[in-house]
Amino acid sequence: MVLFLFFCIGTTAQGRANTTVAEGIVRGAVSPVERVLYASSQYIRNLYNFIVELPSLKQRNEELEKKLKDNQVQLADYNQVIQENEELLKLIEFTDDSKDSEFIPASVVSIDPYRRFSVFVINVGSSDGVEKDMTVVLSEGIVGRVLEVSTGTSKVLSIIDNTSMFNGISVQSNDYLRITGDDNNKLKGYADFDSKINEGDTIVTSGMEGVFPKDILIGIVKKVEDQEGKLEKLVTIEPSVNIEEINKVLIIK
Repeated sequence: MVLFLFFCIGTTAQGRANTTVAEGIVRGAVSPVERVLYASSQYIRNLYNFIVELPSLKQRNEELEKKLKDNQVQLADYNQVIQENEELLKLIEFTDDSKDSEFIPASVVSIDPYRRFSVFVINVGSSDGVEKDMTVVLSEGIVGRVLEVSTGTSKVLSIIDNTSMFNGISVQSNDYLRITGDDNNKLKGYADFDSKINEGDTIVTSGMEGVFPKDILIGIVKKVEDQEGKLEKLVTIEPSVNIEEINKVLIIK
């Protein structure tokens, strides 16, 4: 009976602009079913296409991930080149401003695994004119001194190592202090109890005892403390050079 109605609707509707009431009722009843069937067929078609294309999508995803990693590596390399260029420009400006001194440029190649950046190795040695106890600097200030020398490399003892000891002077008060490294990448200074050193003072090398040349920037005073039962003040100094971030240095000949 239903098939007959469909047939009648199909044959009678041809060539007519309007349908009969009966045809409208039948179409209204059938239309929701048609929509469900159409939607189901579309879902099945899309699911099938997804399953068929899944291997190519997976491959494409892997290609995109590889491309992303390659771009990240390139960006890291680019940033490193920018940083190295900035360091080189600073070193060039520093050497231009220090015409009375001769320098040997060097790059950091490794650090001591047990003492981290307290001791590190540079890529120049005796064949380049490096000698033990030469001063190592950056444009920002003092780095340390040459501890050991081989033909092509040298080991540097940085100022933040707790075995490093040298003298400094406050630019503001002219008070002297003994300085050593500590375990927090900072410096500890010991000044006379009646010294006038204050927080914010600039500390430079004193040139005494021949460890470092005079007037090289060491750092800024962060704290001054009286020590109970002692005749010295404890001075905490923030180094002007971030030892853990250096890549290139200069050795004063």
